[in-house]
Amino acid sequence: MIRAALKNSSWLMSEKVITMAMNLLVALVLARELGPELFGELNYVLALIALVTPLTALGLNALIMRELVEQPAQERKIMSTAAVYRLLGAVVGFSGLFAWAAISELSVAERTSVFIIGTAATLQAFQVVEYFFQSQVSAHYVVKMRALIVIAAGIGKLICAVYYPSLVAIASVYALEYLAWGLGYIVLQQAKARGFSLKEIDWRYGAQLLKQSFWLILSGIAAVLYLKIDMIMLGEMVDKSEVGIYAVAVKLSEVWYFFAVAIATSFFAGLIKLKQTDDKLYQQRLQQLCDGLFMCALALAVIVTLLADPVVPWLFGADYAASATVLTLHIWAALFVFMRELASKWLIAQRLLVFSLVSHGLGAIINIAANLWLIPLYQANGAAVATIISYAVASYFAFWIGAATRPLAKVMTLSLFLPFTLGYRYWRKG
Repeated sequence: MIRAALKNSSWLMSEKVITMAMNLLVALVLARELGPELFGELNYVLALIALVTPLTALGLNALIMRELVEQPAQERKIMSTAAVYRLLGAVVGFSGLFAWAAISELSVAERTSVFIIGTAATLQAFQVVEYFFQSQVSAHYVVKMRALIVIAAGIGKLICAVYYPSLVAIASVYALEYLAWGLGYIVLQQAKARGFSLKEIDWRYGAQLLKQSFWLILSGIAAVLYLKIDMIMLGEMVDKSEVGIYAVAVKLSEVWYFFAVAIATSFFAGLIKLKQTDDKLYQQRLQQLCDGLFMCALALAVIVTLLADPVVPWLFGADYAASATVLTLHIWAALFVFMRELASKWLIAQRLLVFSLVSHGLGAIINIAANLWLIPLYQANGAAVATIISYAVASYFAFWIGAATRPLAKVMTLSLFLPFTLGYRYWRKG
Protein backbone atom coordinates (compact mmCIF):
# COMPACT_ATOMS: atom_id res chain seq x y z
CA MET A 1 0.00 0.00 0.00
CA ILE A 2 2.79 2.43 0.97
CA ARG A 3 4.70 1.57 -2.18
CA ALA A 4 1.63 2.21 -4.33
CA ALA A 5 0.99 5.53 -2.57
CA LEU A 6 4.58 6.67 -3.12
CA LYS A 7 4.41 5.69 -6.78
CA ASN A 8 1.10 7.54 -7.12
CA SER A 9 2.60 10.65 -5.48
CA SER A 10 5.64 10.55 -7.75
CA TRP A 11 3.38 10.60 -10.81
CA LEU A 12 1.48 13.61 -9.45
CA MET A 13 4.72 15.44 -8.60
CA SER A 14 6.15 14.74 -12.05
CA GLU A 15 3.09 16.26 -13.68
CA LYS A 16 3.40 19.37 -11.50
CA VAL A 17 7.03 19.86 -12.57
CA ILE A 18 6.18 19.43 -16.27
CA THR A 19 3.21 21.79 -16.02
CA MET A 20 5.19 24.38 -14.06
CA ALA A 21 8.07 24.37 -16.56
CA MET A 22 5.81 24.52 -19.62
CA ASN A 23 3.61 27.27 -18.19
CA LEU A 24 6.64 29.38 -17.31
CA LEU A 25 8.07 28.98 -20.81
CA VAL A 26 4.71 29.84 -22.37
CA ALA A 27 4.32 32.91 -20.14
CA LEU A 28 7.81 34.10 -21.06
CA VAL A 29 7.23 33.82 -24.83
CA LEU A 30 3.68 35.19 -24.70
CA ALA A 31 4.77 38.19 -22.65
CA ARG A 32 7.63 39.05 -25.03
CA GLU A 33 5.63 38.51 -28.22
CA LEU A 34 2.34 40.10 -27.15
CA GLY A 35 3.63 43.07 -25.17
CA PRO A 36 2.19 44.34 -21.86
CA GLU A 37 -1.17 45.49 -23.28
CA LEU A 38 -2.18 42.27 -25.08
CA PHE A 39 -0.58 40.04 -22.44
CA GLY A 40 -2.56 41.99 -19.84
CA GLU A 41 -5.81 41.44 -21.74
CA LEU A 42 -5.13 37.70 -21.87
CA ASN A 43 -4.45 37.48 -18.12
CA TYR A 44 -7.50 39.62 -17.37
CA VAL A 45 -9.68 37.16 -19.33
CA LEU A 46 -8.07 34.16 -17.61
CA ALA A 47 -8.68 35.78 -14.20
CA LEU A 48 -12.38 36.16 -15.07
CA ILE A 49 -12.55 32.48 -16.02
CA ALA A 50 -10.81 31.53 -12.75
CA LEU A 51 -13.51 33.31 -10.73
CA VAL A 52 -16.08 30.79 -11.97
CA THR A 53 -13.99 27.65 -11.42
CA PRO A 54 -15.29 26.99 -7.86
CA LEU A 55 -18.73 26.39 -9.42
CA THR A 56 -17.26 23.67 -11.68
CA ALA A 57 -16.02 21.87 -8.55
CA LEU A 58 -18.86 22.65 -6.10
CA GLY A 59 -16.53 21.72 -3.22
CA LEU A 60 -17.12 18.04 -4.02
CA ASN A 61 -13.51 16.91 -4.60
CA ALA A 62 -12.70 15.57 -1.13
CA LEU A 63 -16.26 14.29 -0.65
CA ILE A 64 -16.10 12.29 -3.88
CA MET A 65 -12.89 10.56 -2.80
CA ARG A 66 -14.43 9.73 0.57
CA GLU A 67 -17.60 8.33 -1.03
CA LEU A 68 -15.63 6.21 -3.51
CA VAL A 69 -13.48 4.72 -0.76
CA GLU A 70 -16.43 4.01 1.53
CA GLN A 71 -18.86 2.80 -1.18
CA PRO A 72 -16.83 1.29 -4.05
CA ALA A 73 -19.85 -0.67 -5.30
CA GLN A 74 -21.67 2.63 -5.94
CA GLU A 75 -18.89 3.99 -8.16
CA ARG A 76 -21.05 4.57 -11.25
CA LYS A 77 -23.77 6.36 -9.28
CA ILE A 78 -21.26 8.54 -7.41
CA MET A 79 -19.32 9.52 -10.53
CA SER A 80 -22.36 10.13 -12.76
CA THR A 81 -24.17 12.16 -10.10
CA ALA A 82 -21.13 14.25 -9.17
CA ALA A 83 -20.30 14.92 -12.83
CA VAL A 84 -23.79 16.14 -13.74
CA TYR A 85 -24.04 18.37 -10.65
CA ARG A 86 -20.64 19.89 -11.40
CA LEU A 87 -21.66 20.37 -15.03
CA LEU A 88 -24.81 22.22 -13.96
CA GLY A 89 -22.73 24.37 -11.61
CA ALA A 90 -20.35 25.20 -14.47
CA VAL A 91 -23.20 26.08 -16.84
CA VAL A 92 -24.82 28.37 -14.25
CA GLY A 93 -21.51 30.02 -13.38
CA PHE A 94 -20.32 30.63 -16.92
CA SER A 95 -23.79 31.75 -18.05
CA GLY A 96 -23.59 34.45 -15.39
CA LEU A 97 -20.11 35.42 -16.59
CA PHE A 98 -21.28 35.57 -20.22
CA ALA A 99 -24.24 37.75 -19.25
CA TRP A 100 -21.93 40.15 -17.40
CA ALA A 101 -19.46 40.19 -20.32
CA ALA A 102 -22.28 41.05 -22.74
CA ILE A 103 -23.15 44.26 -20.90
CA SER A 104 -19.67 45.21 -19.68
CA GLU A 105 -17.17 47.53 -21.35
CA LEU A 106 -14.97 44.66 -22.53
CA SER A 107 -13.58 44.91 -26.04
CA VAL A 108 -14.97 42.61 -28.72
CA ALA A 109 -11.81 40.47 -28.57
CA GLU A 110 -12.01 40.18 -24.78
CA ARG A 111 -15.71 39.34 -24.85
CA THR A 112 -15.15 36.73 -27.57
CA SER A 113 -12.24 35.22 -25.65
CA VAL A 114 -14.30 34.96 -22.45
CA PHE A 115 -17.04 33.16 -24.37
CA ILE A 116 -14.65 30.79 -26.19
CA ILE A 117 -12.63 29.76 -23.12
CA GLY A 118 -15.63 29.71 -20.78
CA THR A 119 -17.65 27.43 -23.04
CA ALA A 120 -14.83 24.88 -23.19
CA ALA A 121 -14.04 25.26 -19.48
CA THR A 122 -17.47 23.89 -18.53
CA LEU A 123 -16.02 20.45 -19.34
CA GLN A 124 -13.76 20.83 -16.30
CA ALA A 125 -16.76 19.44 -14.48
CA PHE A 126 -15.48 16.03 -15.59
CA GLN A 127 -12.31 16.53 -13.57
CA VAL A 128 -14.24 14.40 -11.09
CA VAL A 129 -12.52 11.52 -12.90
CA GLU A 130 -9.18 12.59 -11.42
CA TYR A 131 -10.47 11.98 -7.91
CA PHE A 132 -11.73 8.54 -8.85
CA PHE A 133 -8.26 7.48 -10.02
CA GLN A 134 -6.67 9.05 -6.94
CA SER A 135 -9.02 7.02 -4.74
CA GLN A 136 -7.79 3.94 -6.63
CA VAL A 137 -4.14 5.04 -6.21
CA SER A 138 -3.87 5.04 -10.02
CA ALA A 139 -3.17 8.67 -10.81
CA HIS A 140 -0.75 7.76 -13.61
CA TYR A 141 -3.62 7.43 -16.12
CA VAL A 142 -4.72 11.02 -15.55
CA VAL A 143 -1.16 12.34 -15.26
CA LYS A 144 -0.11 10.92 -18.63
CA MET A 145 -3.21 12.34 -20.31
CA ARG A 146 -2.85 15.80 -18.80
CA ALA A 147 0.90 16.04 -19.31
CA LEU A 148 0.48 15.22 -23.00
CA ILE A 149 -2.23 17.87 -23.35
CA VAL A 150 -0.19 20.49 -21.45
CA ILE A 151 2.80 19.93 -23.73
CA ALA A 152 0.69 19.96 -26.92
CA ALA A 153 -1.24 23.05 -25.82
CA GLY A 154 1.98 24.75 -24.77
CA ILE A 155 3.45 24.23 -28.22
CA GLY A 156 0.22 25.56 -29.74
CA LYS A 157 0.39 28.71 -27.59
CA LEU A 158 4.02 29.28 -28.56
CA ILE A 159 3.18 28.96 -32.28
CA CYS A 160 0.26 31.36 -31.89
CA ALA A 161 2.41 33.87 -30.00
CA VAL A 162 5.00 33.95 -32.78
CA TYR A 163 2.83 33.63 -35.91
CA TYR A 164 -0.73 34.64 -34.85
CA PRO A 165 -0.30 37.08 -31.92
CA SER A 166 -3.96 37.91 -31.37
CA LEU A 167 -6.03 37.55 -28.21
CA VAL A 168 -8.77 35.46 -29.86
CA ALA A 169 -6.29 33.08 -31.51
CA ILE A 170 -4.47 32.40 -28.24
CA ALA A 171 -7.76 32.15 -26.35
CA SER A 172 -8.81 29.49 -28.86
CA VAL A 173 -5.77 27.40 -27.91
CA TYR A 174 -6.66 27.74 -24.22
CA ALA A 175 -10.20 26.63 -25.10
CA LEU A 176 -8.89 23.61 -27.02
CA GLU A 177 -6.79 22.71 -23.98
CA TYR A 178 -9.85 22.76 -21.71
CA LEU A 179 -11.81 20.80 -24.32
CA ALA A 180 -9.06 18.16 -24.59
CA TRP A 181 -8.94 17.80 -20.80
CA GLY A 182 -12.70 17.36 -20.55
CA LEU A 183 -12.86 14.79 -23.33
CA GLY A 184 -9.76 13.05 -21.95
CA TYR A 185 -11.44 12.65 -18.56
CA ILE A 186 -14.56 11.18 -20.18
CA VAL A 187 -12.58 8.73 -22.32
CA LEU A 188 -10.50 7.59 -19.33
CA GLN A 189 -13.60 6.96 -17.23
CA GLN A 190 -15.25 4.99 -19.99
CA ALA A 191 -12.10 2.98 -20.82
CA LYS A 192 -10.52 2.33 -17.42
CA ALA A 193 -13.51 2.38 -15.06
CA ARG A 194 -17.23 1.70 -15.17
CA GLY A 195 -17.96 4.88 -17.08
CA PHE A 196 -20.78 7.42 -16.76
CA SER A 197 -24.46 6.58 -17.10
CA LEU A 198 -27.48 8.88 -17.24
CA LYS A 199 -29.53 6.10 -15.62
CA GLU A 200 -27.26 6.10 -12.57
CA ILE A 201 -27.76 9.80 -11.76
CA ASP A 202 -29.32 10.09 -8.31
CA TRP A 203 -30.61 13.64 -7.81
CA ARG A 204 -31.47 13.14 -4.13
CA TYR A 205 -28.01 11.73 -3.40
CA GLY A 206 -26.44 14.66 -5.29
CA ALA A 207 -28.43 17.14 -3.22
CA GLN A 208 -27.13 15.48 -0.05
CA LEU A 209 -23.54 15.81 -1.29
CA LEU A 210 -24.16 19.43 -2.22
CA LYS A 211 -25.50 20.16 1.25
CA GLN A 212 -22.35 18.69 2.80
CA SER A 213 -20.08 20.71 0.50
CA PHE A 214 -21.80 24.08 1.10
CA TRP A 215 -19.03 25.52 3.25
CA LEU A 216 -16.35 24.19 0.90
CA ILE A 217 -18.04 25.94 -2.05
CA LEU A 218 -17.99 29.25 -0.18
CA SER A 219 -14.39 28.64 0.85
CA GLY A 220 -13.40 27.96 -2.77
CA ILE A 221 -15.09 31.15 -3.97
CA ALA A 222 -13.38 33.18 -1.23
CA ALA A 223 -9.99 31.63 -2.05
CA VAL A 224 -10.29 32.43 -5.76
CA LEU A 225 -11.40 35.98 -4.95
CA TYR A 226 -8.34 36.79 -2.92
CA LEU A 227 -6.04 35.03 -5.39
CA LYS A 228 -7.36 36.52 -8.65
CA ILE A 229 -9.33 39.68 -7.89
CA ASP A 230 -6.19 41.85 -8.01
CA MET A 231 -5.76 41.41 -11.77
CA ILE A 232 -9.40 42.19 -12.45
CA MET A 233 -9.29 45.29 -10.25
CA LEU A 234 -6.08 46.45 -11.92
CA GLY A 235 -7.73 46.06 -15.33
CA GLU A 236 -10.81 48.00 -14.21
CA MET A 237 -9.06 50.74 -12.21
CA VAL A 238 -5.90 51.31 -14.31
CA ASP A 239 -5.51 49.54 -17.68
CA LYS A 240 -4.71 46.16 -19.23
CA SER A 241 -1.06 47.10 -19.76
CA GLU A 242 -0.66 47.35 -15.99
CA VAL A 243 -2.25 43.90 -15.71
CA GLY A 244 0.46 42.60 -18.07
CA ILE A 245 3.20 44.14 -15.92
CA TYR A 246 1.67 42.64 -12.81
CA ALA A 247 1.02 39.22 -14.38
CA VAL A 248 4.72 38.73 -15.23
CA ALA A 249 5.69 39.39 -11.60
CA VAL A 250 2.95 37.11 -10.27
CA LYS A 251 3.98 34.21 -12.51
CA LEU A 252 7.63 34.51 -11.43
CA SER A 253 6.55 34.70 -7.79
CA GLU A 254 3.90 31.97 -7.69
CA VAL A 255 5.91 29.42 -9.67
CA TRP A 256 7.85 28.68 -6.47
CA TYR A 257 4.75 27.86 -4.43
CA PHE A 258 4.92 24.33 -5.81
CA PHE A 259 7.84 23.60 -3.48
CA ALA A 260 5.78 24.54 -0.43
CA VAL A 261 3.09 22.06 -1.50
CA ALA A 262 5.69 19.34 -2.09
CA ILE A 263 7.43 19.85 1.27
CA ALA A 264 4.24 20.07 3.33
CA THR A 265 2.67 17.06 1.59
CA SER A 266 5.81 14.92 1.90
CA PHE A 267 6.29 15.40 5.64
CA PHE A 268 2.82 15.91 7.07
CA ALA A 269 1.58 12.33 6.66
CA GLY A 270 4.41 11.21 8.96
CA LEU A 271 3.50 13.94 11.43
CA ILE A 272 -0.10 12.71 11.64
CA LYS A 273 1.11 9.22 12.55
CA LEU A 274 3.52 10.69 15.12
CA LYS A 275 0.66 12.64 16.72
CA GLN A 276 -1.05 9.37 17.59
CA THR A 277 1.98 7.97 19.42
CA ASP A 278 4.04 10.87 20.82
CA ASP A 279 2.32 14.26 21.08
CA LYS A 280 5.39 16.04 22.49
CA LEU A 281 7.60 14.89 19.61
CA TYR A 282 4.76 15.73 17.20
CA GLN A 283 4.70 19.34 18.42
CA GLN A 284 8.48 19.52 18.08
CA ARG A 285 8.43 18.19 14.52
CA LEU A 286 5.51 20.48 13.63
CA GLN A 287 7.58 23.47 14.73
CA GLN A 288 10.60 22.23 12.80
CA LEU A 289 8.55 21.78 9.63
CA CYS A 290 7.06 25.27 9.97
CA ASP A 291 10.56 26.67 10.59
CA GLY A 292 11.86 24.88 7.51
CA LEU A 293 9.07 26.15 5.28
CA PHE A 294 9.50 29.70 6.56
CA MET A 295 13.28 29.69 6.09
CA CYS A 296 12.91 28.30 2.55
CA ALA A 297 10.49 31.12 1.74
CA LEU A 298 12.77 33.71 3.34
CA ALA A 299 15.80 32.51 1.36
CA LEU A 300 13.71 32.51 -1.82
CA ALA A 301 12.40 36.03 -1.16
CA VAL A 302 15.90 37.40 -0.52
CA ILE A 303 17.39 35.77 -3.65
CA VAL A 304 14.52 36.88 -5.91
CA THR A 305 14.67 40.42 -4.50
CA LEU A 306 18.39 40.65 -5.28
CA LEU A 307 18.08 39.18 -8.79
CA ALA A 308 14.78 40.72 -9.97
CA ASP A 309 16.17 43.95 -11.45
CA PRO A 310 18.70 42.35 -13.83
CA VAL A 311 16.82 39.11 -14.55
CA VAL A 312 13.25 40.25 -15.32
CA PRO A 313 14.13 42.64 -18.21
CA TRP A 314 16.59 40.08 -19.56
CA LEU A 315 13.95 37.33 -19.62
CA PHE A 316 10.88 39.32 -20.64
CA GLY A 317 12.29 42.39 -22.37
CA ALA A 318 12.64 46.07 -21.54
CA ASP A 319 8.85 46.60 -21.73
CA TYR A 320 8.56 44.65 -18.47
CA ALA A 321 11.27 46.44 -16.50
CA ALA A 322 8.60 47.71 -14.10
CA SER A 323 7.68 44.09 -13.30
CA ALA A 324 10.95 43.74 -11.40
CA THR A 325 9.80 46.16 -8.70
CA VAL A 326 6.43 44.42 -8.47
CA LEU A 327 8.21 41.07 -8.12
CA THR A 328 10.46 42.32 -5.30
CA LEU A 329 7.27 43.13 -3.38
CA HIS A 330 5.05 40.20 -4.37
CA ILE A 331 7.66 37.53 -3.59
CA TRP A 332 7.48 38.37 0.12
CA ALA A 333 3.95 36.97 0.21
CA ALA A 334 5.72 33.59 -0.03
CA LEU A 335 6.58 33.85 3.68
CA PHE A 336 2.91 33.39 4.50
CA VAL A 337 2.03 31.14 1.53
CA PHE A 338 4.64 28.55 2.53
CA MET A 339 3.39 28.43 6.13
CA ARG A 340 -0.21 28.33 4.87
CA GLU A 341 0.49 25.03 3.12
CA LEU A 342 1.33 23.51 6.48
CA ALA A 343 -1.63 25.29 8.09
CA SER A 344 -4.03 23.83 5.50
CA LYS A 345 -2.87 20.30 6.30
CA TRP A 346 -3.05 21.04 10.04
CA LEU A 347 -6.66 22.26 9.73
CA ILE A 348 -7.62 18.96 8.07
CA ALA A 349 -5.86 16.95 10.78
CA GLN A 350 -7.59 18.97 13.51
CA ARG A 351 -10.97 18.78 11.72
CA LEU A 352 -11.26 22.56 11.52
CA LEU A 353 -12.33 22.83 7.88
CA VAL A 354 -14.86 25.61 8.56
CA PHE A 355 -11.91 27.81 9.49
CA SER A 356 -10.73 27.59 5.86
CA LEU A 357 -13.82 29.58 4.91
CA VAL A 358 -13.25 32.06 7.74
CA SER A 359 -9.61 32.69 6.82
CA HIS A 360 -10.15 32.75 3.05
CA GLY A 361 -13.19 34.99 3.42
CA LEU A 362 -11.26 37.39 5.62
CA GLY A 363 -8.38 37.34 3.14
CA ALA A 364 -10.76 38.13 0.25
CA ILE A 365 -12.33 41.08 2.09
CA ILE A 366 -8.94 42.49 3.10
CA ASN A 367 -7.56 42.01 -0.43
CA ILE A 368 -10.45 43.87 -2.07
CA ALA A 369 -10.27 46.70 0.49
CA ALA A 370 -6.48 47.00 0.22
CA ASN A 371 -6.64 47.00 -3.59
CA LEU A 372 -9.26 49.75 -3.55
CA TRP A 373 -6.93 51.82 -1.40
CA LEU A 374 -3.52 51.00 -2.92
CA ILE A 375 -4.13 50.51 -6.67
CA PRO A 376 -5.13 54.16 -7.32
CA LEU A 377 -1.96 55.25 -5.50
CA TYR A 378 0.64 52.74 -6.70
CA GLN A 379 -0.98 50.67 -9.53
CA ALA A 380 0.67 47.23 -9.86
CA ASN A 381 2.97 47.85 -6.90
CA GLY A 382 -0.10 48.62 -4.82
CA ALA A 383 -1.72 45.34 -5.87
CA ALA A 384 1.43 43.47 -4.81
CA VAL A 385 1.38 45.10 -1.37
CA ALA A 386 -2.34 44.29 -1.08
CA THR A 387 -1.49 40.66 -1.81
CA ILE A 388 1.08 40.55 0.99
CA ILE A 389 -1.38 42.11 3.44
CA SER A 390 -4.22 39.74 2.52
CA TYR A 391 -1.99 36.64 2.62
CA ALA A 392 -0.64 37.71 6.01
CA VAL A 393 -4.18 38.12 7.35
CA ALA A 394 -5.57 34.88 5.87
CA SER A 395 -2.52 32.73 6.60
CA TYR A 396 -1.31 34.09 9.94
CA PHE A 397 -3.31 36.77 11.78
CA ALA A 398 -6.64 34.96 11.28
CA PHE A 399 -5.27 32.02 13.25
CA TRP A 400 -5.24 34.17 16.38
CA ILE A 401 -9.03 34.64 16.23
CA GLY A 402 -10.14 31.35 17.79
CA ALA A 403 -8.75 29.29 20.65
CA ALA A 404 -8.74 26.17 18.45
CA THR A 405 -6.32 27.66 15.89
CA ARG A 406 -4.17 29.70 18.30
CA PRO A 407 -1.67 26.84 18.92
CA LEU A 408 -0.64 26.95 15.25
CA ALA A 409 -0.51 30.77 15.35
CA LYS A 410 2.08 30.43 18.12
CA VAL A 411 4.06 27.93 16.04
CA MET A 412 4.08 30.34 13.08
CA THR A 413 5.08 33.24 15.36
CA LEU A 414 8.14 31.33 16.55
CA SER A 415 9.05 30.72 12.90
CA LEU A 416 8.63 34.41 12.04
CA PHE A 417 11.04 35.37 14.84
CA LEU A 418 13.59 32.68 13.95
CA PRO A 419 15.81 34.95 11.76
CA PHE A 420 15.81 37.71 14.39
CA THR A 421 17.04 35.27 17.05
CA LEU A 422 19.62 33.77 14.64
CA GLY A 423 18.04 30.37 15.23
CA TYR A 424 18.86 30.48 18.95
CA ARG A 425 16.29 27.78 19.71
CA TYR A 426 18.37 25.30 17.73
CA TRP A 427 21.98 26.13 18.53
CA ARG A 428 21.13 26.53 22.24
CA LYS A 429 20.13 22.86 22.30
CA GLY A 430 23.10 21.78 20.26
